[in-house]
Amino acid sequence: MRSVGHTQSVTNPKLTIAFDSALEAELAKFRQHQALLDRTEKIAHIGHFEWSYELDRLLSCSEEYARIHDMTVDEVMQAHSSREKVIEQVHPDDRVEFKKSAQALRRDKFIDIEFRLLTKNGEIRHIREFAIEVSDEDGTEIGTFGILQDISERVKHERDLEYRDELARQTEAITDIGHFIYDEDSERYVYMSDGCARIYGVTVQQCMTNVQSIEDDLSDIHEEDVARVKEEYMNYRDTGQDCAIEYRIRRADGEIRWVRELTRAKRRKEGRVVQTLGVVQDITERVRREQDMLFKDEITRQTETIIDIGYFLFDERENHNLYVSPGQARIVGMSIEEYYHRIETNEDYLQLVYEEDRELVWHAYNEVFYKEGGWEIEYRIMREDGEIRWVHEIGREHSRDAHGVITSIGIIQDITEQKNIEQELLYKDALANQAEAITEIGHFIYDEIKQKYLYVSPGLARIHGKSENEMVTRIVSWEGDLDVIHPEDRENVRRAYDRFLAGGGDWRVDYRLIRSDGEIRWIREMGRAYVINHGIPEQTIGVMQDITEQKNSEREIIKAKENLEQQVVERTRELANTVKQLQEEIEEREKIAAELDFLANHDALTGLPSLRLCKDRLDQSLAEARRNRQTSAVMFLDLDGFKTINDEHGHEFGDLVLKVTADRIRAEIRETDTVARIGGDEFVIILSSLPENKIAERIASSLIEQLAQPIFIEDVGVAISASIGISLYPSNGITAEELIRSADKAMYRVKRAGKNDFGFVGTVKF
Repeated sequence: MRSVGHTQSVTNPKLTIAFDSALEAELAKFRQHQALLDRTEKIAHIGHFEWSYELDRLLSCSEEYARIHDMTVDEVMQAHSSREKVIEQVHPDDRVEFKKSAQALRRDKFIDIEFRLLTKNGEIRHIREFAIEVSDEDGTEIGTFGILQDISERVKHERDLEYRDELARQTEAITDIGHFIYDEDSERYVYMSDGCARIYGVTVQQCMTNVQSIEDDLSDIHEEDVARVKEEYMNYRDTGQDCAIEYRIRRADGEIRWVRELTRAKRRKEGRVVQTLGVVQDITERVRREQDMLFKDEITRQTETIIDIGYFLFDERENHNLYVSPGQARIVGMSIEEYYHRIETNEDYLQLVYEEDRELVWHAYNEVFYKEGGWEIEYRIMREDGEIRWVHEIGREHSRDAHGVITSIGIIQDITEQKNIEQELLYKDALANQAEAITEIGHFIYDEIKQKYLYVSPGLARIHGKSENEMVTRIVSWEGDLDVIHPEDRENVRRAYDRFLAGGGDWRVDYRLIRSDGEIRWIREMGRAYVINHGIPEQTIGVMQDITEQKNSEREIIKAKENLEQQVVERTRELANTVKQLQEEIEEREKIAAELDFLANHDALTGLPSLRLCKDRLDQSLAEARRNRQTSAVMFLDLDGFKTINDEHGHEFGDLVLKVTADRIRAEIRETDTVARIGGDEFVIILSSLPENKIAERIASSLIEQLAQPIFIEDVGVAISASIGISLYPSNGITAEELIRSADKAMYRVKRAGKNDFGFVGTVKF
């Protein structure tokens, strides 16, 4: 790929030495940046590439780019030797959109797409590609430079979240449970799920509106259970202990149902509960029949599967499991039968715990044995296949006998994916902070409605000479943000910002910043809309870079090259002329494109619509006729004797006759009708919205009369006539093809009957 810049020879020895030193410094900085880029690519699964339009092949790529394709750099250079070979590696379902992206790149100068990639071993990977078009010094588009990122894990995680949300909603519907959050101070519901409202036989809105006190909340409870429920409820509010109670309710339709309510303190203040999380379950069938136990087992199994948890009940006296759920066995990589056979004691289970975490787990188990209460720990387990998984375990005392021996109950959850995400975020934050420090950049998120910063990175605060907290709390308006910009640059920044607010998209602007210590620094700011509502940016995300040293270097370069200013002026003039020529070429191409679009849908000789446009308008006419229950007509018109005119006077003369004929037809039809030339001396006329068929007959008669009038061209008079076949919707067809075909047949009947007349389908007027 050709370089965008070029180098002039310098005859001054001192200047040559200065340039060599600057070059060495720039090369050293480039090597540092390249090392950081290679490390960033491996961690973020990002690869870079360069593509040539002229060679139609890959020019270069990074090692990570090749790894994403499951190849070496040499292999991927060979595999991407043409655009068609690249497309072969794209998933078949994504190839059409992938090809369209190439057109979008040439149009918009950049693309940002997601697609699936087929590696050589058959693996499907989800890929995000961002590419920009590169031009040489003449402005010629010579290739693209882009970034490829493996987003397979992100796509999998997003789908998992969608599945879990949907399964949670399905669980409510299947298991007939509901959830709520209740504020004890205001005595009102803060949240209620659809399942909870369904159990009580009301809508969520009714419950949220009607319940404004404890008495309102108790009003739908069966009168025999009110006192007991109220007592349990008051005890729960005072102690904050989890409350589980079963009672009857009287639904809005009068039906009595049994429910089981579980409540837990979400927030406590000064020893009392101020907010409650609750689950309500309709247990009517369980109360009525003992088979409800099977129903509970199914709920447990589904819950374990949905949220990847397991349960256990352990006898501390006998040191063995009383119960282990299939979910727990699955988490440690065993079947339930295998688990019961191999894991009988705490010591057996500890052998599954990762060696570095065993002391932590053993200590937690002993704490609950000798003291009342429970435990909550996170640790790693190692499965038989060597895979290490993170688990979150919560346990508590279930019962304690007179000798202090307890039975414990617990829940274990596989949190490996959560841990991986947390670790990845820590790595990314650390890399971002390092990148900001090295490259003198900062990031921010700005609320355009509230006109304040929502997030400021340490790098951005450092550029401003403030702390992150000062940036967020002190700059609380757009005008306040402008105060730190040099007065001479404020209007330029304001215009860039106003353009962004008016059109959305993104912005880029350079300006001088007045730091809190009074120092003036040059800044480059780039941003784009982060949250858009009704076409208006509500939140923006941006990057700010301190380019003071770059600006200073530019000034030094300008001083060093003062003797080349005249050449620069001349080059600028040449470029201006080139730009002008390019603009003229663009305008000419736009004009040609418009003409080509017109010619694609119109007859070049007469300017009438083509057959394709005719069929489109006929489809519209038929749709309108169907809606309004009206009639439409199609006329197929063929000139009589036109071949003789061509033979006697030539085709150029015949073309002039066709133009006059087209003008006469246009003059006789209504503004709402359409006439199209479909080839040679054949025309199709669409008569829309006919209140009666006689209108078609009158128009046909008028056309026969006018077209029979002599035509004079350059003092030469000729006479022609026309034969017209007419089909009616819906009598003679309901589609455009059927109506045109029927009219064509009617026209040929007129021809055979003597020409210079018209006839409807099935009849010919003589």
